Amino acid sequence: MTTDHETPDKPPTAKLGDLSVPLVQPSSLASRYDVLAAAATNLPRAACAALALAWKGPNRPKARKSHDVLDYGGRVMDELGERGYHPLQIMGAALAAYHVTTDGLITAAEVDEAEGNSEAPGDSTS
Repeated sequence: MTTDHETPDKPPTAKLGDLSVPLVQPSSLASRYDVLAAAATNLPRAACAALALAWKGPNRPKARKSHDVLDYGGRVMDELGERGYHPLQIMGAALAAYHVTTDGLITAAEVDEAEGNSEAPGDSTS
């Protein structure tokens, strides 16, 4: 991942080709949870939606925001590809933005609990 670490006076940034994209966690809790939920279906599209939502500064994708996170992320991905960015560059920046966008929504304990509850059932003894 190509992300500069956040300091108190410097927000995190993502590298997209020659651009250094400033990332700010979106203020909408609903949008942040929508991105998190969409990632279970299609992480690349959800991450690209997160990139557009968290991108603060010039050259932000022009794709129109949609309540359909996967559609929005796909349009952002296509736009950045049309601008000439390589898919790996797009995904590096998008994943950095995904982490900024979803930070604080779930705890490590909640992840551990969910993983413990998602194991396949054992063999039946009956």
